Amino acid sequence: MEAGTVRLVIDQMADVQARHSALDLVIVPSGGLIVRGPIGFSIEHDRYTVEDSYQIELHIPDDYPGSPPVVYETEGKIPAEFGHFMEAGNFCLGAPVEVRKAFAQHWSLRRFIDEQVIPYLFFYSFKREHGRLPFDDLYHGLVGLLQYYKEHFGTEFIPTLKLLKYLADDFAPPLSVCPCESGRRLQECHGPKLDELRPHYPPERFEMELREMIKQLLRENIRLPEGSVMPKRMWKQHQRRLRKKRRVRQR
Repeated sequence: MEAGTVRLVIDQMADVQARHSALDLVIVPSGGLIVRGPIGFSIEHDRYTVEDSYQIELHIPDDYPGSPPVVYETEGKIPAEFGHFMEAGNFCLGAPVEVRKAFAQHWSLRRFIDEQVIPYLFFYSFKREHGRLPFDDLYHGLVGLLQYYKEHFGTEFIPTLKLLKYLADDFAPPLSVCPCESGRRLQECHGPKLDELRPHYPPERFEMELREMIKQLLRENIRLPEGSVMPKRMWKQHQRRLRKKRRVRQR
């Protein structure tokens, strides 16, 4: 980890500890940084007061603050059945690009804890105590990811996939007709919505997400206009497979 990143985290820890005094910064043998300790909160919602505390770890990425910390709960207080975890066991704080976009508004470790980590913990505590979620929840996995993008763009799922293709291919001709079928040019319609997301993810990450969503939809036998929703590289691979199958059938 670069010295400048270490200095930045050390500086930000003063602000963190002014509010969460039990959190400590630990330098692990590999040279990485972990913020570790208990977080407590008391939040009123819907006539209820929820008080709770959790032992957490925030793993600081090497490119911090380009990427937000990765968060774990270390006592096993939140069961796997809660479902809001990534494959590695860290918190799923929302659609990854939205988490990065929210963090990029401030690049503050304290605000990340207060505005993204504590609401997650409160979300679980409220459900455990009252048997219901305090707010509407996204679906999980690829379905939840597609739901997030549909809500971001305000479009149905096929236009949403077409817009994601622009991000995955890193190519969005501003004078083309917007795929939402409004009849307007992209730059006058959903172009700004694309611009909101583009700085927070490289095209390769959008491509990976779009590929997995399309594969899932095809497994469920949902018909897609494949050429207009598949990322360019996926479409070329798909075409090669079709040509190979045709040659095999012709033998």
